[in-house]
Amino acid sequence: MKKQITKLNVLTILFIVLLAVPFASSLGITPGRTVIDYESGLEKDISFSVLNNEKKNMKVLLTVSGDLNESITLYDNLIEFKPGDESKSFKYKIKLPDSLSNKPGLHTADIVALEVPEANAEGAFVGATVAVVSQVHVNVPCAGKCIDAELDVLDAQSNGSASFIVTVINRGKLGIGDVRAVIDIYTPLNEKVKTIETDYRSLEAGKSTALTGKWKVEVPSGNYLAKVTVFYDGESQSFEKQFVVGDEILSIESILVNNFRLGEIAKLQILVENKWNKDLKSVFANLIVYNEDNQVMTDIKSASEDIPSLTKKELIAYWDTVGVNVGEYSGKLMVRYDGKSTDKNLVLKVNEDSLDVFGVGYAVRPQGTKGVNITFILIVLVVILLVVNLAWFIFFRRMMGKKK
Repeated sequence: MKKQITKLNVLTILFIVLLAVPFASSLGITPGRTVIDYESGLEKDISFSVLNNEKKNMKVLLTVSGDLNESITLYDNLIEFKPGDESKSFKYKIKLPDSLSNKPGLHTADIVALEVPEANAEGAFVGATVAVVSQVHVNVPCAGKCIDAELDVLDAQSNGSASFIVTVINRGKLGIGDVRAVIDIYTPLNEKVKTIETDYRSLEAGKSTALTGKWKVEVPSGNYLAKVTVFYDGESQSFEKQFVVGDEILSIESILVNNFRLGEIAKLQILVENKWNKDLKSVFANLIVYNEDNQVMTDIKSASEDIPSLTKKELIAYWDTVGVNVGEYSGKLMVRYDGKSTDKNLVLKVNEDSLDVFGVGYAVRPQGTKGVNITFILIVLVVILLVVNLAWFIFFRRMMGKKK
């Protein structure tokens, strides 16, 4: 009897230990993106934080890249973390040149935080490195009509009907009377297989609209290229995007957030599945959240991960919710791999102690209930296992009594 109970106690402890093991994560940076509206002679300091998610000794190198790299000055270049340092805050100075006013549109720079690999006894660098980026976006307005556009391809299955949605944002100061898009579809051999025309819309200054076109898919499964031209009031803008016909190579399965608290840094566990028959390298998730004015409020990225074929893996991203208000926000989750992207439009419902995400077939937390605390779960499990132990003890004691 004692041996039976001892085995149960060992299983109880082992089960609790396994549940308590945290998921490994990597270097982080917040905010993911800082958006600035251009002003002549603008000069100011901008704060950002680097996160030591693994709470380890490491050195991190800070660099700047992008077309605005000469407009940004870092106050720190090489920083050092100790296990007790969860995060460190820094600043950089941005000074916008007057000449930028003659170049309307979007201008960018990247603040790159790169983990410096450790050297072994022979002086060779060992171990994988992680790099994360905080973007700087400067919008230079145009006096006339300017647009930004992107393409989403939905339900692209052989012998099915695919939807092509071109989202257009009017970045200019004037309204657009007529905007439409033409989408040419090409094979990997650059053979045109179809031309799709969307509907027509008008577009107010500072607003966005979605242009929709349908395609009856009569091509084999595989990779295709969409060449998109957006026409607006006598002007045009073109861009390209790869997409896949057939089963998605990489699917977004769920998003999980534990112990969410508004005003703190939330850990988002994004579960993805590689459905292709080959390994995918450098896969990362990019979550963009928009405010009520359709401006980017949050732009965060996970670290890059390699995902073996036919397996699932979690991508970890961190959202600093300081300054975020309770409410519903639209968003977009993009998982990028091999020059392609699996995209999902989302609705994020933010409360003081919960975050619900809709649009990927999975709600982070069922509506009307509180967020689940892992400590509470462990306590409940311990109580259940103790009750089971007690039941076994009583059962064996009665059995021994009957034998006597």
